[in-house]
Amino acid sequence: MPQKVKAFMPIFAALPLIVIEEGSTFMRIPFLGNVNFGLLYTLVKIPSEVTIAANAVNMLAGFNGLEVGMGIIAVGSLAIIAYLMGKISVLLILLAALGALLATLCFNWYPAKILVGDVGTLSIGAIIAAAVTMGNFEIAGAILLIPYIVDFLIKAKNHFPYSFGVYRGGKLYCPEGGPVGLGQLIMKVCSGISERNLVLVLMGIEVVCGVVAILLYM
Repeated sequence: MPQKVKAFMPIFAALPLIVIEEGSTFMRIPFLGNVNFGLLYTLVKIPSEVTIAANAVNMLAGFNGLEVGMGIIAVGSLAIIAYLMGKISVLLILLAALGALLATLCFNWYPAKILVGDVGTLSIGAIIAAAVTMGNFEIAGAILLIPYIVDFLIKAKNHFPYSFGVYRGGKLYCPEGGPVGLGQLIMKVCSGISERNLVLVLMGIEVVCGVVAILLYM
C-alpha cells in the first residue's frame, strides 16, 4: 500500500466517533473563551485528530519496545486523567488498551520477539485520539503528542527520509547529514547510544509530558 494512501486510512477509524457525534463541540480557546465549532468539530476536527495522532505514533517508531513503551505511558496518563474527571467509559477503553499494551511489551521489549508494525502504531494513535475526543481533554492529548510532533517536524524538514541510524559497536550513531528524526537527534547529543537506552530516553521524555498533562487536570 502506498505511503500516501496509508497516511489517510485512519480517517475511517474516526467514522464511529463522527456518526455518534462524540465529544463536545465547545472548546475553550485562549483569549476567546468557549467557542462552539458545530459541524466543523464533528466533520473536520475529529477525523483530523485521529489521522494526525495515528500517523504521528506511526512515524516515531522502528526501535524495539519504543511504540508500545511510549504507548503505555500515553495511555496510562490519559487513564489517570479520565479517572480524575470521572469519565468512566473512557477509562474502561483506556484500561483495556493499557492491558493489551503491557502484555505486548513482554514480547516487544529489546530484544523484541514480535513487532507491532503499522497495525499496532496506527491503533495506538487512534486510541489516544478517540480517548481525548470522548473525554474532552484534547489539551492532554496535545501535550502527550509533543515528542511525536517534534519528530514529525524534524522529518518533514528533511523530506521524510527512511533512516534509523548507524549501528556500530553495540551503539546507534547519527548518520552524516543528520539528524533526520528525534531518535537520531538523541543519538547525536549522546555521541552514540544503545537501542535499549535510546528507547528509555524517549520513554522518559513521554513520562515528563504525561506528568505535565496529569497535573493540568488535578
